[in-house]
Amino acid sequence: MNKGMGSSVGTFGELAQGERDGQPFLFTLPVPIKSRAVFVPDGLQGVRSHQSHKKKAVQAAELALERLRKNTGGMLYLSSQIPVGKGMASSSADMTAAVRAVAASFGTSLPGTDIAKIAAAIEPTDGVMYEGINAINQQTGELLHAYPDVPELFLLGYDSGGRLNTQRYYRMKRSYSPAEKAAMKQLFDELHQGLLSGDQAAILSAATKSAALNDRLLSKPFFDLFANLAVTFGCGVIAGHSGTVIGLLFSKNDPRFLEKKEQAERIIEQKTKWQPVLSASVSGPSVAFGPKKAGLHQL
Repeated sequence: MNKGMGSSVGTFGELAQGERDGQPFLFTLPVPIKSRAVFVPDGLQGVRSHQSHKKKAVQAAELALERLRKNTGGMLYLSSQIPVGKGMASSSADMTAAVRAVAASFGTSLPGTDIAKIAAAIEPTDGVMYEGINAINQQTGELLHAYPDVPELFLLGYDSGGRLNTQRYYRMKRSYSPAEKAAMKQLFDELHQGLLSGDQAAILSAATKSAALNDRLLSKPFFDLFANLAVTFGCGVIAGHSGTVIGLLFSKNDPRFLEKKEQAERIIEQKTKWQPVLSASVSGPSVAFGPKKAGLHQL
């Protein structure tokens, strides 16, 4: 037994989230900010942490030990760049990092499917344990689809303020109208096909539709401003479906990408007084998922 280390990226909201044919779905948008964990087995009972607020990560580490059939406990240490209660997968990333650290301490690893089952047993999860952009059933952790070859997108991300208790939010019963269910099914298919084919217009359109549908359930200040900017600049709106973040997604293939991004940033600052909290490429071959590339500002 040795010290094990693990890490996980966070997300910025979701490309889409909803229900299709009675089953929940979530399209994960990973971003280059991380949670890191260190696990030190010590032969005692139970996993312990000096960070009392990291109960979900401790529970995930204990479930990982059970899955690995290891009769020991240990100390779990966590550090994270990911803000809590914003819709950036802070808990999912902590749990993923913790499970990876536990496995590494025994010289092994667990596949994303196992990590997702552990996380989903604790609370609905994002798909940060899988590579890149993906679609999952957030209630079970099942991987629905993976999209390894998505063209490069750029995120201009903001925090609308406050903090959301995700556990309390997920306990709220939400009902969708027949029209909303039909719209969610359509946007799922649109986003799925767009991600498979590299159709950035379809990707951005579907993300905007999902953000708009979710705004009825969890409204964001200045949502209409972002929706109007998406039309003006041919970009997409992305939002935390269970958080406070909202942003614009741009195609880096657009020859006027930089001009449009800068204009949108100026307008948002003028109208809201907000500054971007995350400005980064979030898909494509040039993405480097490390802290120096993230452009993360204090939330």
